[in-house]
Amino acid sequence: MQEFLGTETLIIELLLIASLVAIAVRRLRVPYTVALVVVGLLLTAQSPLELELTPELILALFLPPLVFEAAFHLNINDLRTSLPRILVLAVPA
Repeated sequence: MQEFLGTETLIIELLLIASLVAIAVRRLRVPYTVALVVVGLLLTAQSPLELELTPELILALFLPPLVFEAAFHLNINDLRTSLPRILVLAVPA
């Protein structure tokens, strides 16, 4: 039970930090993902976390927010002009 509460507390603290970073980013006009990486590096330099990164964890937890952030700020006109090149590279793969 203590381990679950510790994990729950850690997740709440990380969400609070991510919210504070989002507020600061609006004032500083820095990309949100860059600010999250910098804050994450500062936090882990302070006290390293014992966390095993598996491919499943990365695909399920880290990749979707990064893809969403990139898609949210995508310029549709740039996508239309680049679509043929994207399809040529993506379809054979």
